[in-house]
Amino acid sequence: MTDLESTLSEVSQILRDAQNVLFVTGAGVSADSGIPTYRGANGLYDGELTEDGVYIEEALSASMFETRPELTWKYKWKIAAACLDAEPNAAHRIIAELESKKSQVWVITQNVDGLHRRAGSENLV
Repeated sequence: MTDLESTLSEVSQILRDAQNVLFVTGAGVSADSGIPTYRGANGLYDGELTEDGVYIEEALSASMFETRPELTWKYKWKIAAACLDAEPNAAHRIIAELESKKSQVWVITQNVDGLHRRAGSENLV
């Protein structure tokens, strides 16, 4: 058995035995669904200028929304479209499956892509 297989076996046993499970997820959990993370390789905040010549952080900022709301909405729509086109991945489905088998499984997420809910999770914060 490899180290990875051993670790997965241990995690699986811990989850089977647990009465309460809390998952805390962020952008990385949806990366396999094709949604870019905010930072890191191919992230939205990768330090590159947008096609409009501003950094994405600036395009999505409150000050840009006040001065050029059309620009902010353009990039918000691009992010929303990516979320709508994405499908839940194995991580989303496994969490939802565990939730369907145990009553005390919760997900705290900062994601707004809706993939946890679309996978079947209901206990979302």
